[in-house]
Amino acid sequence: PLLDFYEKNPDFIQPANRKNEVVNFVSGGLQDLSISRTTFDWGVPVPGDEDKKHVMYVWIDALTNYLTATGFPWKKETTDGTSSPFWPPSVHIMGKE
Repeated sequence: PLLDFYEKNPDFIQPANRKNEVVNFVSGGLQDLSISRTTFDWGVPVPGDEDKKHVMYVWIDALTNYLTATGFPWKKETTDGTSSPFWPPSVHIMGKE
């Protein structure tokens, strides 16, 4: 479905000179990524972890902070069905490590 979306929306990936790189990466297959660990104790405690053994990487916590900064999930939906005037975003910028 994601590759179909890219094909139907050729200007979605920006900058355009990175399109082949993104399409090739996605074509290789996407795998789940565990965002929590029990092998170290630095990081953000995982909510609901009764044993308090799991922590999540700080950079994952930053992503949830961006979402909650918009008022999600506490704000009521607006008339257009979104939970915030900031969400969903009109642009999503991803950085390359």
